[in-house]
Amino acid sequence: MNMDSDRLITKSIEMIVSRSLKGGGFAPRQNGEFRPDATAWSILALVSDNACEDLVGNACNRLAASQLNDGRVPVAEDLDNVYWPTALAVLAWKSIGGFENEIKSAVKFLVKTSGFHFSIEKNSPYGHDTTIRGWPWIANAHSWIEPTSMAILALKATGNASHERVQEAVRMILDRKLPAGGWNYGNTTVFNRELSPMPEYTGQALSALSGFVQRSEIAKSIDYLEKEISILQTPLSHCWGLFGLGAWSIKIRGNRERILNSLSLQQRYGQYDTLLLSKLVIAYNTEGNLSGLIMS
Repeated sequence: MNMDSDRLITKSIEMIVSRSLKGGGFAPRQNGEFRPDATAWSILALVSDNACEDLVGNACNRLAASQLNDGRVPVAEDLDNVYWPTALAVLAWKSIGGFENEIKSAVKFLVKTSGFHFSIEKNSPYGHDTTIRGWPWIANAHSWIEPTSMAILALKATGNASHERVQEAVRMILDRKLPAGGWNYGNTTVFNRELSPMPEYTGQALSALSGFVQRSEIAKSIDYLEKEISILQTPLSHCWGLFGLGAWSIKIRGNRERILNSLSLQQRYGQYDTLLLSKLVIAYNTEGNLSGLIMS
């Protein structure tokens, strides 16, 4: 790294570390409270930088303390039905090893859990198959792209790629692909109107589908994301764009410079939250190869 990049990445790591908590784990912002999603992404960022092993271990322990008896990891103590961080916790534990019981319990929870699904009625406004199961954000809600993609990544990373729940979720993501390519949060058409794709959800879907489908099946989506990423500066869209393309071994010229530019925009817009900083650090250190980090 040159001096400027070294400074920006080091400062980002320091900012993440400054949001660590005495009891272990990380907060989304300075002086905030523990959140499992901020903690999991911080762990992955620090692992990608080979930094702060003790802090990472304590954070994994804090994640384990937040896990409930059935294996779920809720977003907060009083929100047991909001369990989407479970997959993120699996990826964090997997990144350092030594949490086999916690991983086993979380995997057991994921494979027996799904979103709310129903048979489509005549003249339904939905354009997708509402019966194919994925994963929801919260209990008793429909399955959507992001929680489903993260669950697939977690189960794939733990050797469960062939499980029937994973295979069905892959079909769900393919069914939600927009005719013109790409994905949004999880709808295709509503009242016969095709919706628009979004880079972050397209990146998540492509990350999840890697290793399950032929490239020809998602060629339009890759084309969409390659065109879109050249103009992206926002951290969320940019990082997931890189992760999605990286899962298919597609490297974007100048991607590290774009990441550094995104980090520098904090001077104008203020400090990013812990999740965004962590994703940017991971994208920089892995050159967009999130899949390589979580599968190693």
